[in-house]
Amino acid sequence: MEQIAIVTYGDGGELGSFKIFADTLHKELIQKYKKVIIQHVTRDADFLSLIKSVDNDEEINELHIFSHSIGAGLFLGYRDVHIAVNRETTWRVADNAKRKVTYHEAVNIETGAIQTDDFKTKLFEDQKNALRKKFSKDAFIKIWGCSSGVRAWVYSDNGVVDPNDTSEKYYWRAFNEFNIPKPSIAKAFSEYFNRKVYGALSEIGRASCRERV
Repeated sequence: MEQIAIVTYGDGGELGSFKIFADTLHKELIQKYKKVIIQHVTRDADFLSLIKSVDNDEEINELHIFSHSIGAGLFLGYRDVHIAVNRETTWRVADNAKRKVTYHEAVNIETGAIQTDDFKTKLFEDQKNALRKKFSKDAFIKIWGCSSGVRAWVYSDNGVVDPNDTSEKYYWRAFNEFNIPKPSIAKAFSEYFNRKVYGALSEIGRASCRERV
């Protein structure tokens, strides 16, 4: 089996293109591996497809992900206009009906993110065993994103956590309705792929990473 490396990156938004970081790492990895895949990914399903596309005579030894992140998720499709419109539309429909956005509505909207909650969905669960086989025994995953190793993340709407507080529109708080306390996204990756995962413990920009996606 030939060992390979994969470098994937999401949208950087105001931080600029993450492709710069991915290209820099690619130059280092190509000294170790005959094949290094580098790919821009902004959707959770496309990320899974990338792993699944690895040839049967190859195995991933290193997977690197450059993405905006929070404790409970990677926002590959950061500031995606289509997703932002879906958020707003869903909130307005719920508000007009005098109800809150539901957990399942929010999970379905955030297709540009890989969140700890996604590992509970049928899409991820159905592919788990096949995807695990794409990695070498000693493979590791490294998440290059702020707070990706922070545990027990609590979502808020512009700092408002109380689900009954109406001073802010209710959207992100819907994720607090299930699967709490949430593990870090690094921990969720480790359990899902059954491999070692490195994630940042830094909480710099915690609020901005959480709110402005």
